[in-house]
Amino acid sequence: MQTLLTRSIIATLEKYNLLQYFFNEGELSIWIKSLNEREINNLLNLNIDPNKIEFSPSLLLNRNLLTKEDYNARVEAIASISNAEGYHHLFNALVEKEFLDSPKFFQDIETLKRAKCAQTPLWIIGKSAFINSPFHDEDFEMLVTARDTSEKRFDYVLWDALATTAKNQDSITSGYHRIDMQTILKSPSEILQMSNLHPKSSLNNLAIDKVSLTDPYHLENMSILAEHHKIGNFLFALMSDEKVVKANWYRKIIDEMINHEENQRYAFLLCLFALGKEEAQLSLRLNQLAFYEEIESQYNVDDLFELIKLKLNIVPSDSPPTVGGLIKGKITKLLNLKS
Repeated sequence: MQTLLTRSIIATLEKYNLLQYFFNEGELSIWIKSLNEREINNLLNLNIDPNKIEFSPSLLLNRNLLTKEDYNARVEAIASISNAEGYHHLFNALVEKEFLDSPKFFQDIETLKRAKCAQTPLWIIGKSAFINSPFHDEDFEMLVTARDTSEKRFDYVLWDALATTAKNQDSITSGYHRIDMQTILKSPSEILQMSNLHPKSSLNNLAIDKVSLTDPYHLENMSILAEHHKIGNFLFALMSDEKVVKANWYRKIIDEMINHEENQRYAFLLCLFALGKEEAQLSLRLNQLAFYEEIESQYNVDDLFELIKLKLNIVPSDSPPTVGGLIKGKITKLLNLKS
């Protein structure tokens, strides 16, 4: 026989359409018995209008949330978010334990509510690195107010770039974080890149790359990528490779690549020289996949490598291993590759 307390709990569950989350009466009974005094009081004192709950009601049963002393106030705060239509499935981030324990819980929800769309803020709001970042407040404010400056107005690309950097621990501790965030903020979407796209080619990807963040040329490379995004995939491949970054011909080959930006096959050849066939081919975009076969069909690739060494005055001991003797001839052969 049900006790009065049990019936009261079940009545609350019915009111908020929560009984659907229990497989049977036995499971429900076990769950009710597992509740502590605070959780029971929180449930029984819940007084929000059920019609205001647009997210999954199951969040009301989340034990991280249910155990909070100010449970009702937090539920009301979550329910007050009105800019998340289509993205209520992301509200799980709001009941992550670390976010619920954050002293900025209510502050962050108020900030999130000012965003044009809550989707991207919800991606990072529960992430540990972002919650504990010394740049937390300024980064979140930047994210919710950011607008793309390009003609296409792809705000979501800019939001993705800012959010991915704001929650990245390597960036946060690098010493470059604030400058990189400002650089991304001022960049039009056409020179940025969604975080799930490959090959990586943009400055927002460089802003979170571990190799680049330990490179003394990091800030210079960020500017280079912004200015030369047409060959950003090849530049990024070099700037994010540990062996290349440590080579004494590193800056020579970067300079050579940007000086011949319009010749994409030559840029790929330089990438090939520096990284080797397999790694270099990972940097190719779909419209560039035939570059290696085209170059190989017209030239002896090892001979071209020797010409690159000559052109850049690279000593053999500090260059990628190649086969073939030193080739005599005009260095301009390298630039005859069709763009």
